[in-house]
Amino acid sequence: MRVIILIVLTIFLQSSCSEKQNQLSDQEASELNNKELIKDVHIIYSDSGKIQIKIKAPILIRHLNTADQKEEFKKGFFAEFYDNDNKLINTLTSKYAIRLTNERKTIMQDSVVFQSINNETMKTSELIWDENSGKLHTEKYVSIIRKNEIIRGFGFETDERFKTGSIKSIDALIPSEKLFQK
Repeated sequence: MRVIILIVLTIFLQSSCSEKQNQLSDQEASELNNKELIKDVHIIYSDSGKIQIKIKAPILIRHLNTADQKEEFKKGFFAEFYDNDNKLINTLTSKYAIRLTNERKTIMQDSVVFQSINNETMKTSELIWDENSGKLHTEKYVSIIRKNEIIRGFGFETDERFKTGSIKSIDALIPSEKLFQK
């Protein structure tokens, strides 16, 4: 086992040493004062050894100011949610997000799209995840698209697993056979 780890480590170090390092301009470097720049981010959240969420992002900027810690996904992110059998159940994307570490809150903005394995899609311009309450919500316009249904409204709330939710002000296009079932 130690031999395999040593071989993998050696290959990793050799490949990382041979890669060309991109130099930052003076302006880019000054913008990163008290920040960490991390590229090609892959984050895995697990519970009791079971994967819950995988997040991929091209760039993560971690703000290091202890009074105001935050993680910023300037070029967005892609998240996959898994069930207890490690099966993919939902995806969530956003073109921009910021996680306020001290508040345990993530604000996703710009083309936020939630997609379930049942081909249900939710779109909004902003979605806020409050880790303390375990809820996601927005006061913005939201659209939920299902086979033969479109539900639109303002204000949306759901649990972390997107199992139950509500829209505050609603406008819907639903086939008549679903409205007036016998």
